[in-house]
Amino acid sequence: MKYFFLCLLNVISLVTGQVLFKVGTNGKTIDSTGALIKTVFSPLIFSGLILYVFTTMLWLYILSKMPISRAYPIQALAYPLVLILAQFIFNEHITTTRWIGMGIVFAGVIIVAQ
Repeated sequence: MKYFFLCLLNVISLVTGQVLFKVGTNGKTIDSTGALIKTVFSPLIFSGLILYVFTTMLWLYILSKMPISRAYPIQALAYPLVLILAQFIFNEHITTTRWIGMGIVFAGVIIVAQ
């Protein structure tokens, strides 16, 4: 059970990193190497990258403690979380079909985690 919660922490860190990336790139035009470098070193993007380093280290620890066949499907929880945040933070329109698909993903994660 401890490793399941570590997997959830890993998922939350991944999703937070993606949200930081999205917020950090909103309104920016990345059309050159210079613009890309400037964007990468902006506080939000750089924070997301640091979070990804932490997440990768946590993931390596998780993989050393539990089978990948059990740990990796839990990562799929990132999809519904991103969908929820996309709607509430970025006001993106999420279709009914996507919600149904995410429900199926969520159900699958619960089945695999048992």
